[in-house]
Amino acid sequence: MQNGDTGGKGREVDVLVCRKCLGKSARSGGQDLPRWLQGELAERGLAGQVRVTPTGCMNQCPRRQVTVLVSDTDDPEGRLLLVDPRLQRDLLLKFVERRARPDAPAATPGDGDAPGRGQEHLGDEPVHEERGQ
Repeated sequence: MQNGDTGGKGREVDVLVCRKCLGKSARSGGQDLPRWLQGELAERGLAGQVRVTPTGCMNQCPRRQVTVLVSDTDDPEGRLLLVDPRLQRDLLLKFVERRARPDAPAATPGDGDAPGRGQEHLGDEPVHEERGQ
């Protein structure tokens, strides 16, 4: 699949997870976040469409959270999310699934009035896809 072509199944999505944050949040389940996310996505039939990759530091360094960058073929710049790996991993999963399958249920209520680019905190504020600029 090249140039975002997923055979009509949706968009290709990249999920970059900060390794440094994973190490710091090991007690709260951060260390297992990429493996858990990849497993859940595979169960939903998205293993070949979504790539979850631990990466170097993204210079955000939130306390007790993990920095995650989610991008897709329609939004290559992506969304920078600050995720509590213990409390918000299901929200992250729904957000990623929504990016891969635009027809999937929204991650949070209120989808439509997208905030500006930048950091988003899952749980503190609704997470939305940015629509048209």
